[in-house]
Amino acid sequence: MEIAILFGVFAVLLVLGVPVAFAIAVSTIACVLTLGLEPIVVVQQVASGFTKVSLLAIPLFIFAGELMLRGGFPNG
Repeated sequence: MEIAILFGVFAVLLVLGVPVAFAIAVSTIACVLTLGLEPIVVVQQVASGFTKVSLLAIPLFIFAGELMLRGGFPNG
């Protein structure tokens, strides 16, 4: 049931033209509220994910690419 809510809300928001990042956030919040989880549990799970170096490397790699793009690297 929760997976149907997660993907259902996500799909509806994408069809409505909401940016993907906001659609992910809203669908996650809808699923957390449906499950009745405590907010501190969600925060702890997210924070524990940041301790894994391999998972942290992906957003940092994307950030480095954005810095190089906006900084004009390489100049050529």
